[in-house]
Amino acid sequence: MIRRIGIRMAGSSTTAVGMNSRLVRLAALAAVLPFVTFNSTYLVAAALGHVSSCFTYVEGCTSVSSTGRQLPETILFKAGVLTLAVVLVLHWRQATAWLQSAGLSVARATALRIIAYVSAVALSIYAITLGLPDQHFGTLRRIGTHGFAFTSWITQVVFVVLYRPYRVAATMVSWRWLLTVCFALLLVGVASELAKAFGMPRKTTNNIAAWNAFLVLTLFYAVLARTWWHHQIASGRPASPSE
Repeated sequence: MIRRIGIRMAGSSTTAVGMNSRLVRLAALAAVLPFVTFNSTYLVAAALGHVSSCFTYVEGCTSVSSTGRQLPETILFKAGVLTLAVVLVLHWRQATAWLQSAGLSVARATALRIIAYVSAVALSIYAITLGLPDQHFGTLRRIGTHGFAFTSWITQVVFVVLYRPYRVAATMVSWRWLLTVCFALLLVGVASELAKAFGMPRKTTNNIAAWNAFLVLTLFYAVLARTWWHHQIASGRPASPSE
């Protein structure tokens, strides 16, 4: 009987390590993909003269969307963004399964999963409609843009709240960073509106806000990858009393 219990515990540990390993990879991909995609498409578009050249995160001479409207950069843009949408679905499916295994109720995990899926769908709509005639697809593209911006932030905030009871000693700092990043994303929006209220050009301000919002999004998933990595390490050994 003791042997069976030992085998069961070893199997459970192996499953946990595997789940955490997948979460690390998916979160890391979610961090790398938008950063590489948007900066790559900007460099290609600027080199071809399709957009203005500047330090977009500060000067805002062009929007994120403008870097993916024309060929050939639109192919890279759409491929990167649609891949990101798939990665987000896979990540949050796995993350909510992890939370359930840790003790979160099915109802709360399902609610988080639905919000995350809506966010991924909105991002896909944005990517698919970008570059298509504005008179036919402009409204749909804006729904995708604003829908993703809102639901992705809600997904992050809800996760940070729901994850709090399941922290281990090694993820306390990471959790505080996740919370800080959520506030940082909100701060980007508030700063953008204040800048426009004080006379900064609306278009430039929106461009700067969008570039920095995606940068903050990258940071969130980078920290989240680190968080899952700590759980991967912890699941491979007996928990200490502090955990």
